[in-house]
Amino acid sequence: MERTGAILTYCKPQSLLTKALILIYLFGFYEFQAKAQTQQQEDSIKFRKYDIFPAISYSPETKLTLGVIGYRYLDLSKSDPETTRSYINFVAVYTTTNQAIVESNWELFTDGNKLRFRGGFTFARFPDRNYGFGNDAGALVLEYKLNNTGIEDTVVQNFKRFSVMRFGIRPSVLREISNQFYVGLNADVEYVWNFEELADSINILKREANILLLQDNTLGLRSGMGFNIVWDSRDNILNSSSGSFVYLSTLFFGKYLGSDYRYISTRLDARTYFNPVLNHTIAVRGLLNFRFTDDVTLPLRGLSRVGGGRFVRGYFQGTYQNNNMVAFETEYRLPFWNEDNIAPFRKFWKRLGLVVFLSGAQVFGERGSFGMDRFNLAAGGGLRVLFSEDSKVNLRIDYGVGLAADSNGPGKRQSGLYFFLAEAF
Repeated sequence: MERTGAILTYCKPQSLLTKALILIYLFGFYEFQAKAQTQQQEDSIKFRKYDIFPAISYSPETKLTLGVIGYRYLDLSKSDPETTRSYINFVAVYTTTNQAIVESNWELFTDGNKLRFRGGFTFARFPDRNYGFGNDAGALVLEYKLNNTGIEDTVVQNFKRFSVMRFGIRPSVLREISNQFYVGLNADVEYVWNFEELADSINILKREANILLLQDNTLGLRSGMGFNIVWDSRDNILNSSSGSFVYLSTLFFGKYLGSDYRYISTRLDARTYFNPVLNHTIAVRGLLNFRFTDDVTLPLRGLSRVGGGRFVRGYFQGTYQNNNMVAFETEYRLPFWNEDNIAPFRKFWKRLGLVVFLSGAQVFGERGSFGMDRFNLAAGGGLRVLFSEDSKVNLRIDYGVGLAADSNGPGKRQSGLYFFLAEAF
């Protein structure tokens, strides 16, 4: 699975506290950036560089989140200019509601890009939501929960809340067959345990989305192996402005690998980048996800899931989920700077940029049908702060809105504010 940035959080900007934390976040960013630049100068002889900054955010689901997020760059080719710079990113955060996530992703290149190692791992105890199967998120759930005074609160929503512990690893190794074309093997292993309902009790008022039996379809081991193919002509894997990227992966999950679930997963991820004017960039992405199984149902985390900070921003991950998915994203990136700018405050101004984006996705089952009028759309924009001139990595702050009218319950739309290091795609 392609992963280009470390996830931080999803939140809705509903209070002055959120705005204050954004200011603290940016202040901390510049303080840590100064330290990171010093470290980069000290490490330049070793061909190692670091981008590190504090992770501070707030959301109604997680409350206050504190931690650290960053990148470590490595030169595994002894400064061969033809070899792509390798990186390992990482994030570690903890919330005031006793939730935690530790995640790392990597992209490593040997001399001359002959071998390429990709992948990541995740350890998390974090809240999740189950919207059930379907392309409409049309269920209604009445949730009961006792507050601090012992009085029972109720809320009507279109999902079930739950929490699990999970650990996953996704290694991949590829060999360059010809210029920019790779083939290789990959695996996806995830173990989920310690299921916990976050409501004291619920009453399902409307089952249109076919709410899943959570514990039966969430826990256990998913273990799969397969092959992948990559064609990559991007100028920068963390902040592309030209070139293309095509990724095809097929994974086989089965009992012979210890998996509790049996299915085949096929994913096609295609992206292209071009410059309409000056240093502006238009990024376009298409994504196909297909799951094939003889079992009655797939595990919740084995489904094709829409939403999150990297994909169709504006929806909570899993708002729409089923075996199969067709999706697209397009983004216009507008940096404020140019190399010849000698205006006052250039050092600050040249680090800033804006983006606008539009995306859409639809999911369907084995007997489902694809339709051009069935896409759930999302749109938004964001701020970019150039974190490292050497690596061209941006700190991105995005606000997305799910345009589907009932995505957050009858007559309500979802929205999200996202903090990340590196672009969404």
